[in-house]
Amino acid sequence: MKTVRIAGVQGFYGDSPLGALAVAMSSAADYLMQDALSELTLSILQKDKLKDPEMGYARDIELYAKKLYPLAFAQGIRIVSNSGGLNPHAAARKVLEILKSQGIEHVKIAVIDGDDFMGRLDELKDSELPLLNMDSGDDYRNSKYEPTHANVYIGAKSVKEALDKGANLILAGRVADPCLALGILAHEFGWNLEGELSQDELNKLANGIMVGHILECGGQASGGNAYSEWIGRNYDFSTLGYPIAHVQENGSATITKVEGSGGKISRNTIREQLVYEIHNPAAYITPDVTVDFTSIRVEEAGPDMVKVYGAKGLPKPEQLKLCVGQMEGYLSEQIFYFSWPYAYDKALAFEKAAREIWDMLPFKYDEIRINYLGLNGIHEEAAPKPSTEFIEQMNEIGLRIAIKHKHPDIGKMMIQAVVSLGLNGPPGIAASMNWGKSGSIRLGLFPILIPRELVVEKVTIY
Repeated sequence: MKTVRIAGVQGFYGDSPLGALAVAMSSAADYLMQDALSELTLSILQKDKLKDPEMGYARDIELYAKKLYPLAFAQGIRIVSNSGGLNPHAAARKVLEILKSQGIEHVKIAVIDGDDFMGRLDELKDSELPLLNMDSGDDYRNSKYEPTHANVYIGAKSVKEALDKGANLILAGRVADPCLALGILAHEFGWNLEGELSQDELNKLANGIMVGHILECGGQASGGNAYSEWIGRNYDFSTLGYPIAHVQENGSATITKVEGSGGKISRNTIREQLVYEIHNPAAYITPDVTVDFTSIRVEEAGPDMVKVYGAKGLPKPEQLKLCVGQMEGYLSEQIFYFSWPYAYDKALAFEKAAREIWDMLPFKYDEIRINYLGLNGIHEEAAPKPSTEFIEQMNEIGLRIAIKHKHPDIGKMMIQAVVSLGLNGPPGIAASMNWGKSGSIRLGLFPILIPRELVVEKVTIY
């Protein structure tokens, strides 16, 4: 029976290239799947694009083009990535330039278009579509913020088409994470993605999404970021091997990693990844198929080998998620640290004095948020307050100040106004040196649903 090997070698923009290089050097996969995007990442890329219209892609592809891609191509390995981000054509041009500088030619790079709706927002507003925020229910037509980018989640169709056309490298935009793998499998096995699908066909697509979901976060499936293996952990993180799926035509797969690499592939790590970022495990929605994860079977198949199978498919959704980025102002941050003794009391006194100073200033701001690092820096109001005895024994505590404002310099001036408390306030204080900087751009997201018929995808080969 035919088997296709897909390695999930990137879980986010900025991930380490070492795991991918290890897979390529050992020829352990037929495909490298690189998932660089999140909704946060698109906002980061938009900040780059605002500075330079030729940017907007995940810039680590420049390193990959110098080191990873030549090695992979020499081994006959093909690469599927959504690193094109907001500017996949510019990404393709940059990669071609780097490859040609190394004497590498005759490589087919595919760009996938169709997710970018920035130029169609007025069309949507003029339509009779509801355009309601998926979280708040607000109508997008009433938004007071300027849009910065708008991208819809698309599926595996164009990935399959690009591979059918012989692409060695795909640089897509907002292809949904697991659909990168589904496109590979649909190409290799000839799976149908469109039309009226039988239950068997839906199940194959569901298992393809299962595989893609396991691979999409890279090292999380092989012991990274894992609670399930923390107690009694017997592996290292520094040489963590990224997951490789050996997939059969029915969609069942065995997950493993490069022999001798760090990390661990176990029933625990795979189960933990399967439920990662899942809202309803009985109806995991993707552009190509809705998946019932509750039927999946996860079985140990040997050392660092786990077999997964049994996902059930339901029809794909009639609508697709569109995320509109919005310019919502600026954010200024500053952290002050207070040492033992009386660290918590010092932080409280500092906050009180700072708020009194701000009340005397004429500046207008949207919001101030203050967290006590060591007490509620992560979970904020949900964090239970420790006992007085515990607080009194704390060696140090950090006070994080975040100010949301409309003008880039407001936050800088507000933080500068309280820096004097370093000498005029509580004793035993240290600080990060941020108060001379203007605020960073704050981009928000407005998620809505649109009919899939509005999306027109296109594959371009460079």
